[in-house]
Amino acid sequence: ELPYAFRISLPPAEGDYTQAAAWIRSARRIVLKAGGGARLAGRELTALLEKSGAVLVHTPVASGCIPYTHPQNLGVGGSKGSLCGNYAMENADLLIAIGTRAVCQSDSSRTGYPRVEHVININADLDDATHYNRTLALVGDVRKTLKTLLRALENPRFTAGGPACHGKEAWLAACRAKKDTWQAMIDQRMRTPVLPDAYWGMPVLTQPAAVKIATDWAHRHKVICFFDAGDVQANGFQVSEDTRPDQTYNDTGASYMGFAVSALLATAAAAHPFRALALTGDGSFSMNPQVLIDGAEHHARGCILLLDNGRMGAISGLQTDQYGVEFATANSIQVDYLAWARGVPGVLALQGGNSPDSLRAALKAAHQHQGLSLIHLPVYYGPHPLGGMGVYGRWNVGNWSDEVQALRHKGGL
Repeated sequence: ELPYAFRISLPPAEGDYTQAAAWIRSARRIVLKAGGGARLAGRELTALLEKSGAVLVHTPVASGCIPYTHPQNLGVGGSKGSLCGNYAMENADLLIAIGTRAVCQSDSSRTGYPRVEHVININADLDDATHYNRTLALVGDVRKTLKTLLRALENPRFTAGGPACHGKEAWLAACRAKKDTWQAMIDQRMRTPVLPDAYWGMPVLTQPAAVKIATDWAHRHKVICFFDAGDVQANGFQVSEDTRPDQTYNDTGASYMGFAVSALLATAAAAHPFRALALTGDGSFSMNPQVLIDGAEHHARGCILLLDNGRMGAISGLQTDQYGVEFATANSIQVDYLAWARGVPGVLALQGGNSPDSLRAALKAAHQHQGLSLIHLPVYYGPHPLGGMGVYGRWNVGNWSDEVQALRHKGGL
């Protein structure tokens, strides 16, 4: 039996809530950036959004902290965030960072907030709470600290001129318009789910369409989603529309290839049984195929959805964007992953086909199987704009490093 993990109880932060309330009152464009430490603070986050006139942008690990359908939730932001999430980060004048480590992917290598004048940072960790300059750090339990901040905003000193959300209508309208544009982009890709692909020599599903079909199916059937690092994950946290914080789990900040498929073993060890879907690319899966053996041996209950574009797509994309050509990240051969899966007794091997209906049929068959299954799904890779969700942030890698580092030092945050 696994050891029980005890939760540490912390008090709310000691700090200058009067100053925090004054900054919220005077700001005109507020963004809340929620990280993993804020995943379970949905009620408090929603109250702060509505009381302050802010919008919420979350990190990949905080998907579902409040429902995606909330009009002030702009989804994920950062190096590969959403169009609307990155718009809010680029234009905000006040950042309220909540439970986030602010790793390079989530704040565009520290250049994600070029217009922010002040930061209110709520975190249980002192180092994370003082990550940025011009910061009022509130170090303590996230939910308790948010409740204290909400009470400070209700102080008569700050409500005499009306609620703190007054004066922010233009900001909310602009962010809402960007979210509408982003949703239209997702809908467009769902209307064009298949593109001709040179590697496969036939039309195949795009990654945004495949991931959206799979995550929508998982939500309907109460199946937990695990995402591997890489291109599959990036498309995943861009298009997933979570309503709760326990629907999706991402590797982030570590870029551990094989995280999702390894996480399926949790279905065999959990005290309360559940089913899971691991969304992985061919590159990530190849780093940790041991799960086929371990999953069968220990009776894992879940499915590996292997999106195969014959390459490490995230690295290929970075190479193409920076150098105009990819190098040593793509296969010329096509690997028979179904034969690999069939070689392990108890593993159900399924072909996902090249249409939305064939993918849904494979997911249904996998769900009916009591053990571990693997669906092989060829997916598109190439320059067609509908083949991915696009990039809206920055990252200090390769040829971009000097430019991004210069922006970082110019901003001074």
